[in-house]
Amino acid sequence: MPYSASPESQKAGWRDAFGQYRNVLAIVLSLTLLQGAAAALSVMIALGLQAAGTSNAALGLVAAFYAGGFLTGAILSPIQIARIGHIRSFSFFAAIAIVASLSLTIGPSVFFWAIVQAVIGASTAALFTAGESWIADASPPEKRGAILGFYHVVAKLGAIGGPFAVMAGANGMMGFLMVAALFAVTIMPITATRQIQPDIHAASPFGPRKILKYAPAAAFAAFCAGAVNNSVAQLYPIFAQAVSPESAAAFSARFNGALLAGAMLGLWPAGYISDRVDRRLVIAAAGIIGAVAAVALTAFSTFAAEPLILALAFLFGMGALSYYAVAVAHAADRAKPEQATSMMAGILIIWGIGSIVGPLIAGVSMSAIGPGGLFAFSALALAIMAALMFTRMVRTPEVTGEEKEPFNATQATSLAISEIDPRGEATNEQFDLFLAWMASQETDTE
Repeated sequence: MPYSASPESQKAGWRDAFGQYRNVLAIVLSLTLLQGAAAALSVMIALGLQAAGTSNAALGLVAAFYAGGFLTGAILSPIQIARIGHIRSFSFFAAIAIVASLSLTIGPSVFFWAIVQAVIGASTAALFTAGESWIADASPPEKRGAILGFYHVVAKLGAIGGPFAVMAGANGMMGFLMVAALFAVTIMPITATRQIQPDIHAASPFGPRKILKYAPAAAFAAFCAGAVNNSVAQLYPIFAQAVSPESAAAFSARFNGALLAGAMLGLWPAGYISDRVDRRLVIAAAGIIGAVAAVALTAFSTFAAEPLILALAFLFGMGALSYYAVAVAHAADRAKPEQATSMMAGILIIWGIGSIVGPLIAGVSMSAIGPGGLFAFSALALAIMAALMFTRMVRTPEVTGEEKEPFNATQATSLAISEIDPRGEATNEQFDLFLAWMASQETDTE
């Protein structure tokens, strides 16, 4: 007689499964709220400094400080997380972000706000590191792909909703209070979970220099993605204000929504196609789409109707904001299976360097030719990237057959995101990877 589970054991199994995913959902919810807080803050910073008469070049500098803080936090925060654990670390860094956000109500100052942005950037990176490494540990290996895709979609929705949340108070102190409240709310779901905190395991570092040697196309695509994506993410409210000065905050929220909706829609076909053709061709095509949309945004920003601007923003998002995951997949194709996690972590470091450089150049471009300079810079960067992809396709053959890793959606939020990716190793190994990073730069001479 075949074994048949009793109703009680079946119910217990369902309860265990639901409890496991409920804990993952709690962490995803916290990180979704974090995405919303970060997106809302970018609107408040840009419009606040613009109202104070700050130059676009100075705005680019402030954005670069945020990126520098973010990169620093991504590399160094695991030391604190390893010392005191995930829940305490999440609460600790969220408290820093809350206090820093409230300090912005003192008044606009380029120097002070730049320092505060660096602090918030570092705290935000630490929060993503704690949360995403925890998701990696809590996700069953056979479900990581589905959980990763779900997380990215929900997180994008959070980033879309953030600017709408502060829309009513974007021109005053109320907006910063709402940002601080969003940072505070992120603590609630993750501190209520009963999920056991992850352990720490060893890792084998894979430095950016190896990526430049073995996957230069992926390295340059990641650098360009960081430069363009962070420039647009931090400075688009200035462009939106030029298009709709009477309702800058509201139009900024709609513009951001169009950008991210395009990115969400463009990601999946890009991944599907890249599994079947040379990934560099997909990256080049995405760059061309983004560059064409950026040229149109630059040209039409002063006279086009808002619906056309939003449609172009959607098209730009489909191209420029969707190919980072393809670049990561291309890098993973060039790595050995046991090196995939370390390769993806190195790609994020290169992305972070680009996210610092990009706003500096974009700010100067905006000072020279106006708010449209943001997308003029983006168009040039994307065009250069597309040209380089075609050059690499001519010089080196594509990865085909069994050597090609399956595409998985990913985003540049923390080094720990690579641990959720099914291409990574099954153990949670990111923290020692962070701590060993600087040592790898000295010993990695190949």
